[in-house]
Amino acid sequence: MKIFLLVLLLLFLFFMEELYRYIFCRKSSALFTLLFDSKGHEENYYRVRDEAADRLRDIPCETYTITGGHGETLKGFYYPCGAGGKKIVFLIHGYRSNHLETGGLFYDYYKSRGIDFFCCDHTASGESGGRFIGFDVWESQDCLRWIDFLREKFGSDIEIMLHGFSMGGGTVLQMSSHCPENVKLIVSDSGYRSAKAAMDHQVGPLYHPLRLINRLVAGYDWNDSDVTESLSASRIPILFVHGQDDKFVPYENGPQLYAMYQGEKDCFFPPKTRHIESMYTCPEEYAEKLDNFIGKYMTP
Repeated sequence: MKIFLLVLLLLFLFFMEELYRYIFCRKSSALFTLLFDSKGHEENYYRVRDEAADRLRDIPCETYTITGGHGETLKGFYYPCGAGGKKIVFLIHGYRSNHLETGGLFYDYYKSRGIDFFCCDHTASGESGGRFIGFDVWESQDCLRWIDFLREKFGSDIEIMLHGFSMGGGTVLQMSSHCPENVKLIVSDSGYRSAKAAMDHQVGPLYHPLRLINRLVAGYDWNDSDVTESLSASRIPILFVHGQDDKFVPYENGPQLYAMYQGEKDCFFPPKTRHIESMYTCPEEYAEKLDNFIGKYMTP
């Protein structure tokens, strides 16, 4: 019996280690990736996304470097689009993504509006360093560092809009009460109320042991990803976007966040749209929403 219990304990510890690596670490679990990674979009979405990423990769840009909050080297990418650095959209990618995958689908829109385009790779993503994913707790702090960098680079009078996706949608909401006055508006696309709201339906009762492991290993608390406090203190105009068929970050996060926010706001909740698919399924409607929101809060 003792041997049986010991074997069960070892299997459970192995399972938890692999699950932790799968969720939190840059070097993910090969076993869990094989078992559980399934495509959440139709094939054509990936084709369109990857082709857009390839186009963005070929566009000349200025590459910048800063040091993140935990000593890692972070990379940022600036694409001039005619605003001379005075109007910039800061595009913020999501979980296990990078600046190319996210930015590619939106570069043409912002270029056509004459808004300079900036995006970064978060810690443990893309060309940036780091071992652990921060679930907006770290990313929001690093993105505030990028805003300070942009102000120093282009001047204290620049206008910035934040446009975040998935974990990046949570990141921009987490930042919302800490931004300088240069940030004129925020778009949160497929964002979440907290990591628990986003992940609880996937990890269930394992949320709390994973939270404890992460506090011991990475040194931050998953519960600190809750954006409620930041939203209650923010007064930056926010556009909330969420597809009604989103299963990765459940759709109810969108209407809940919209209802919670007491500042100036608008929403776009397209039907038959999965996670971060709104520009793919409804490009004209999304562009119109963005045009109206940008027109209200940024200088023409």
